[in-house]
Amino acid sequence: MKRIILFSVILFSSLLAHAQQEVTAWSDTLQAAVKTDARRIEVSLGRLQTGLEGIRVLMSPMGEGDAVRWAQSLPGVTTGADGTTSMYVRGGGSGNNLFSLDGVPVYGYSHILGLTTIIPSEVAEGASLAKGGFDGGDSNFTAAHLRMVSKTPSDAQQTSIALNNFLISAATEGPLGKKLSYILSVRYSPLTWEFRALRKALPDMVNGLDNFTTTVGDVYAKLRWQAGARSFLEASVLGSMDRYAFDTPDASHEVMGWNNLVGLVRFRHYEDNMRLEITASANRYGSSQEQDKRYHDTKNHLSLRSLVGEYALAGNLRHTLADGFTLSEGLNLRWAQFAPGQVAKTNNNTNSLLTTTWVQADYVIPDRLTVKAVARGHYFKNFSDATGGRFDVEGGLSARMNLTDWLQMEITGDRMLQYYHTLEGMPLGWSLDMMVPSGAKVKPETALQGNVGLTIKFGGHSLSLGGFYKAMGNLIYYKYSQSLFSGALAAWENQVDFGKGTAYGAEFLYEYQGNDFYARVAYTLSKTTRHDFAETNRGLPFPARFDRPHVLNVMAQWKGICATFILQSGNWENGAPETYQMPLPGMEWTAKYYSGVNNYRMPTVIRLDLGYQFSFRTGRVEHKVNLGVCNVTNHFNPFMLYFDTRTESWKEIALLPIMPNFSYRIEF
Repeated sequence: MKRIILFSVILFSSLLAHAQQEVTAWSDTLQAAVKTDARRIEVSLGRLQTGLEGIRVLMSPMGEGDAVRWAQSLPGVTTGADGTTSMYVRGGGSGNNLFSLDGVPVYGYSHILGLTTIIPSEVAEGASLAKGGFDGGDSNFTAAHLRMVSKTPSDAQQTSIALNNFLISAATEGPLGKKLSYILSVRYSPLTWEFRALRKALPDMVNGLDNFTTTVGDVYAKLRWQAGARSFLEASVLGSMDRYAFDTPDASHEVMGWNNLVGLVRFRHYEDNMRLEITASANRYGSSQEQDKRYHDTKNHLSLRSLVGEYALAGNLRHTLADGFTLSEGLNLRWAQFAPGQVAKTNNNTNSLLTTTWVQADYVIPDRLTVKAVARGHYFKNFSDATGGRFDVEGGLSARMNLTDWLQMEITGDRMLQYYHTLEGMPLGWSLDMMVPSGAKVKPETALQGNVGLTIKFGGHSLSLGGFYKAMGNLIYYKYSQSLFSGALAAWENQVDFGKGTAYGAEFLYEYQGNDFYARVAYTLSKTTRHDFAETNRGLPFPARFDRPHVLNVMAQWKGICATFILQSGNWENGAPETYQMPLPGMEWTAKYYSGVNNYRMPTVIRLDLGYQFSFRTGRVEHKVNLGVCNVTNHFNPFMLYFDTRTESWKEIALLPIMPNFSYRIEF
């Protein structure tokens, strides 16, 4: 894996040098393009949000940020392995978060080996992260909702072409008549050709890694019909593919991949005091891994596949009853098909129905008070169970008060339930992440959370300080999460343990906005534990996965020059008790690192990224350039541990060595 990422360093160093020469030639026409105020985070009740520019300007191996990179820079959020798109919010697992596009869940959002997401920035309007004070329509998760919103197609024809370290993209949008408009985006990764070029130029760099081929890309299309002055109909589809095949030095042939297909049709109608929205959606997420591995002169073919399909119909009505008082009601029907851990002819197909009704009341006194009360009722049925369905109730109450012109106070309380569960695999969320439904043995996960915070604003400064406490129940601990292939995956219900969790901490966010200078500091001090797991650690408490007591993110920008510093405490690695089952039929090996809870401490993550962003125009074409270096200090931040069959030992690898990155975009 390290070699796969490293080869981009050499190849794109030459491209970066060429780009710098072109920039010098156009230096007389350079104009600063970064609008520092676009980075500022808007704080509302339980929610942090930003626009597209606030996402793009973040440093990333892709040359520009994405929604997950933005969310990972906020307080209350910690990452999995460095450089990946996994995130853990206020003590929850990565699978306890909801990632959605226009309100429709996207279950496999990881892209390009976890370096970015499948949502193109060309189609995004902005993003928001809700950690508490959830809306009535938010359901089936217990930690946070990262919501991406697609933009409305432009009234004028617009086209953009972009290139970065790992992707080539093109997007266009505009009208198709008086009432119809569209957006189309296509992205493709040339990793296969980059690898081959590097192999010829520097064969020692990729020695032993043969026949590397990829199929990586995504397509997004959207049609919008303005049915009337206050009505519109939208239809969109998002498809993505990640497939990687290669031969490793120990004579193994590896194939891994995952794919998404998400479609929706939405009707929305407005009146002076009313809004009606109806959405029908279909969602398919599939993943697979195959391996031909020779071990002790025996060749083994191993295969693992998982599939989730969901079909949903949702409607909500929002209407104003009096000045400042708004009432909303909604209904969401979801039919889901699960096929987790398909090994050989094993069939684990399960169908489920989740029906959610909700009501939300909002009361607002402008510039003084915002109050929100939410109640939800759920009916869930797993059709593989002999037992009947179950009814559950959840909800929340939150308020935000302006105590003075410069001081605000926020209080939120929520009870949430989750009926789909993620058996976490590798940190970046590859295909080992299997989704399974609740049932007779697996109960819905629960979370009861409270948060209190203060926000102070004066001049160009904004400071938020808060504390939270969360109690979690029916949590799933999957004992073989580090295993690449195992028969245990097919019988996953026999390899899980259930218990509780507790998380508490303090969150700090500071922003300064000057004329040419912007700075942001986000710091989280927290503790997250798991306890009362009957089969794990004798029921005693142990740190949750990626529990990091200290998380610090600092970003500063002066005009187009940007610096980002990240520090995260090391985390304990946990595995199956005593011995760790290797993915080889009939064999078990004692793993030095994965031999129980708290058995290996990963080191502290330290990363410094530097970049420069600018734009210029040539005629009607606007050029936007991001140049930078990720991990300037070349700090070794372990990504994962793996078992080397040649030496029969565990080894660490890092995903992000020092890496030049760039993004070049033209818009016309």
